Amino acid sequence: MDVRRESPPLRIRQVIVRGNKRTSPEIFEHELQAAYAASSFAGVAESLNHAAEELRNLSIFESVDILIDTAPGGNRNEADVTITVKELGMASVYAGVNSDGHEGTANTTCTLTNPLGHAERIELSASHGQFGSDTQKASYHKPKFLGLPVWLNANAVNEVLNHDRFSSYHERFRGGTVSLTDDESRHELALNLGWRDIVPVRNKKIPSTYAASPSIMAEAEPSTKSSIKYVYNDDQRNDAALPTAGRLLRTSMEVAGLWGDVNFVKGEVEVQRHYPIGPVAYNHPILNLSLSSRVGAVKSYGADRHQPARISDRFFLGGPLTLRGFNHKGVGSRGANPDDGGVATGDALGGEFYYSACASLGFPFPLPLLASTPIDLGCPRPCFCNAGSLMSWDRVLDERAWMKNLLSETRAAAGVGVVMGTRFGRFEANYSWVLKSLAGDRVKRAQLGLGLHFI
Repeated sequence: MDVRRESPPLRIRQVIVRGNKRTSPEIFEHELQAAYAASSFAGVAESLNHAAEELRNLSIFESVDILIDTAPGGNRNEADVTITVKELGMASVYAGVNSDGHEGTANTTCTLTNPLGHAERIELSASHGQFGSDTQKASYHKPKFLGLPVWLNANAVNEVLNHDRFSSYHERFRGGTVSLTDDESRHELALNLGWRDIVPVRNKKIPSTYAASPSIMAEAEPSTKSSIKYVYNDDQRNDAALPTAGRLLRTSMEVAGLWGDVNFVKGEVEVQRHYPIGPVAYNHPILNLSLSSRVGAVKSYGADRHQPARISDRFFLGGPLTLRGFNHKGVGSRGANPDDGGVATGDALGGEFYYSACASLGFPFPLPLLASTPIDLGCPRPCFCNAGSLMSWDRVLDERAWMKNLLSETRAAAGVGVVMGTRFGRFEANYSWVLKSLAGDRVKRAQLGLGLHFI
């Protein structure tokens, strides 16, 4: 039975909008087109409910209320619609700290919400790391781009990344990205353009000379990268930082070489599955089994086909959120001889193929007081085991020995830990026993980590 056919006929005579001090009338008109076309009370009501939901999803209003009333002096089949909104404040400032597992960073972000009245968001941010990394970034976000259910995102970045604790260089980057994403952030298509420069560390005693390893000196030149990147993100987890149920599938594919002097194809796949076991206690299942894995590869092509990918585009492995039991960038090939330059343990050079996998079992803290605190103490992990490897293409493409190479170069560790949810992301405190490592690996048994991307 079609309820809309049996409901009384009704059309909208006029719409009155209240509270829109900055918001353009076009924003409301775009969402009301279906309501204008409706010819019954049920159709109008359904369309207005959908319009209210779409207006809320713009994230520019504190509240959105819609009232349907009879049209004074009008036809009995006509109604007036009053939309009352309360706009969010235009400016806000956020200051906080975060970490990528090895460098703490203080950052400040100024956000302008709907400053031009078209539901846009403008962000200006700056951050400074404890070891000298600096980033300045300007971003622009616009929903309903060209009237379509997609977001337009654009950003410009200027940054200096300090890698000299693990490799004897700094990296300068200036560039920008323009991307389109759907409303659910499941699909993203991005165009990237950037200038990079690998700057070797100078000798502190003789500033006119460099103290980097020969491997880093060979990378020390500017490069220009332009690429197209597609990301698919299907996140069905019940929580991004402390998932206890659901699944995640995230894939990315990047092709560089549209313009500039960098040519490569790069792909990554990440999978997570979380199983709640038993009844719920203190807001978490009594047991939680988590399985996760990542794999990635990058391959040069064209004029660069006989060369390994540049160090800026390679993968690095190790750290409390990627391969526990190993230091940040602690896995993989290193500079041949530290006596020739570089850090004391050898410069981390990264790799072109990697994988990592983890299985963990957790249970909640059995303390009601802690369970009710603003910090979600989540599930300490009585046990976890992770493994991974980082290799070059010549080891992967060896038809006779690729499986042997993969197994022989796999590292593994097991341990215990505690996981907490904070406003900055997932915090982990772990202690690991390394089951297998290779010469040159940097082992770190006790670790602290903070972030949203983890295995």
